[in-house]
Amino acid sequence: MKTRPNPIWVVLGVVGWVGLVWLGSQLYGTNPRTAGFDLELLLRAGRDVAAGRSPYDPAMVAGAAPVAERLFYSYPPVVAQFMAIFAGVPSGVMLVVWDAVAVAGLAIVAGLIGRRFAPDLARSRVVIPVLCLTPIIFPFAVGLLFGNLDVFFPALYGLLLLGVAGERGGWAPIVGGAAATVASVTKLHPASLVLWLAVRAVRSTMARRALIAAVVTGIAIFAVSLLIGGASPWSEYVAVVRAGSGADLVDPRNAGPAAQIALWTGGGEAFARTLQIPVALLALAVTVFAAWSRRDAVESLAWAASASLITLPVTWFHYPAAMIPFALAAVLRARHTREAGRVAALVTAAAVVSIVAISALPLVWLAVGLVTVATRLSAVTEPTDAV
Repeated sequence: MKTRPNPIWVVLGVVGWVGLVWLGSQLYGTNPRTAGFDLELLLRAGRDVAAGRSPYDPAMVAGAAPVAERLFYSYPPVVAQFMAIFAGVPSGVMLVVWDAVAVAGLAIVAGLIGRRFAPDLARSRVVIPVLCLTPIIFPFAVGLLFGNLDVFFPALYGLLLLGVAGERGGWAPIVGGAAATVASVTKLHPASLVLWLAVRAVRSTMARRALIAAVVTGIAIFAVSLLIGGASPWSEYVAVVRAGSGADLVDPRNAGPAAQIALWTGGGEAFARTLQIPVALLALAVTVFAAWSRRDAVESLAWAASASLITLPVTWFHYPAAMIPFALAAVLRARHTREAGRVAALVTAAAVVSIVAISALPLVWLAVGLVTVATRLSAVTEPTDAV
């Protein structure tokens, strides 16, 4: 007997997706175009590589600081090399495909998380609500509108979660470790998750397998990149990162703790840069502590995932979308426990707070914290992953 979707989810999903598509069409028609601007930057870099040019700004390669309010390509060479495959695809078409793949990836991972933590539920009863809620989870929705790389992070973080907290054996740890590396080589800040794997590997066979897969994947990606473009793009990348470090951190759009505290206190750029040092050290300390001391793999990785969002001085509003798989896992595995109500309330509150945070940016950290606490509460009946 087929399970019919809850009409409330259907109505919510239709309204949400129609609204998001309408907003996207309006933003795409602005001049300059707003929708897909981040994807356009990646496509331009890919087209440069396809034409035999460097994707990096020559002035920044020479050491010049980036011009304020001007976007520049600062991703590793492998991202531009991959985007070169799509150099001939029109920007509008690419944005639609980009977002469709990201949403499909989230749906697939949601189904796998449902199978792991709620095997008694039909797959549709997990995937349909997730798809219906997607357009009103603002960090993810904003990423879709702008064509950010981070729209793939809920799927990548979710695959890592399944790799270290899924059923023992199989390909899950290998896929999860590879996913951690893919996230790390595109945006850098998730690299702290590889540190989590390294520490967790001491106590977990699954983490050890994932760590090996992460290292092998990283070596393979770097080798392929060198075969395609040689070492020159990587030396240019290092120069651009060095020059980009001179970009302004104190920006109302930057959710990074150091930048926000500097804004509140009027501390300025020097203060923000100095403060980022203890913030980054705190993120690494939390990562190591969670990997070593938290018995439950979901809770442990949730702490590490939260910390990964602040390892670098710039955190955009859409970054916390990576916490979606942890929220889903918490709700599903708490269903038949005494904590079910509180976990559901925490995750619901996180979703609401993430909406409000679009106009009160620091609240995005409250949303992240609520999800992390939800994973803690849902851990009461879950076994450890340690061996």
